[in-house]
Amino acid sequence: MGIVTGSFSLGSYEAPVGAALAEMKKRHIIERIWAKDHTVWKSDPKEITNRLGWLESPKVMAGKLHEIDALVEAVRADGYTHTLLLGMGGSSLAPEVFRKIFGVREGYLDLEVLDSTDPGAVLAYAERFDIQKTLFIVSTKSGGTVETFSFMKYFYNIVEEALGPDQAGRHFIAITDPGSKLADIAEMYHFRATFLNDPTIGGRYSALSYFGLVPGALIGIDIKTFIDRAIMVANEELSGEMANAGGIHASFLGAVLGELAKAGRDKVTFIFSPHIAG
Repeated sequence: MGIVTGSFSLGSYEAPVGAALAEMKKRHIIERIWAKDHTVWKSDPKEITNRLGWLESPKVMAGKLHEIDALVEAVRADGYTHTLLLGMGGSSLAPEVFRKIFGVREGYLDLEVLDSTDPGAVLAYAERFDIQKTLFIVSTKSGGTVETFSFMKYFYNIVEEALGPDQAGRHFIAITDPGSKLADIAEMYHFRATFLNDPTIGGRYSALSYFGLVPGALIGIDIKTFIDRAIMVANEELSGEMANAGGIHASFLGAVLGELAKAGRDKVTFIFSPHIAG
């Protein structure tokens, strides 16, 4: 059920990819990745063992969905209609993809992402939104990204001037790592909510953490089903069900990309149906 349907033709690369898959199975690569065995990559655990939190993220987040749901219901009840995510790089990618693919469910908040420091882009967002009905998501793993902080200061000043210091913080939430500067700022300015993410998850691997799920829930994605399916696919991959069934699965894709890269083929194009092209 979790296997991606599609077609592929490897031509002369079929044999080396098949050999790579057999070697992965022989060396228990998938099982070792799930066990967070750094020797899959190199002997030194530095910058490996502390960056594999994405493996368990769906299961961990399954126990935290009530926090996200509570926020979503609160802002809907307060009449918010839009949310603007302030972020750069990894923290902004998944929300943007979710918005393009899922759209906005009726009665939920429309989402846009500001990840450009171009003055014209910033001004365009400032002029387009109804401040009274807008929730700002300040999203940065490090909690110190200069561009994101500049966005936050700019929009906070606008909201504070329009609504007063007592109400401004209610229009902001923070998503960051524990102990970050942003977490302190959010407390100081009485943000509506702060979501502290697992620090062992990198920004570009954070779709199934607070960084992706909070914005996703705000636009109306059924994040419980989303997480349940992610857990299902992860379990199938770990158990070897996908590999045994054939098809396009994570192990297969990894072997294809690795073997073709070794052969000098350093470009890959994925052709999807229009609905999920984003």
